[in-house]
Amino acid sequence: MNNNSTLQSWGLLVGRILLVIVYFLGGFSLLKGEVPIDYAASKGVPALFVWIGFAIKLFGGLAVILGFFTRWAALALVVFTLGTAFIFHPYPDMVFLKEISMIGGLLILAAVGPGDLSIDARRAK
Repeated sequence: MNNNSTLQSWGLLVGRILLVIVYFLGGFSLLKGEVPIDYAASKGVPALFVWIGFAIKLFGGLAVILGFFTRWAALALVVFTLGTAFIFHPYPDMVFLKEISMIGGLLILAAVGPGDLSIDARRAK
């Protein structure tokens, strides 16, 4: 591996982690029983969808961190984030724009893949 590909591999690994740590930790709150069902219900979101959303955050975030079915996990997080952006953060709220920016990063990840330091890369060999 030359210096450029090493930098790219490590950059994609660190980028994947930083991009989705907020999802993974938010989804981890599901395991601690800290799911805001009442707040979501006040916005018209059924409890089942809240549980599904937290599962997507937890497992999608973990999948991206590990680089396991990365493109599919990133796309699942895109769908989740689109929903949360429009339901919970009205435009032009800055949090709405943050959500849209996160979607941009996830779409880039879905397009380029997880890089060499991933389970996906090991499975392809």
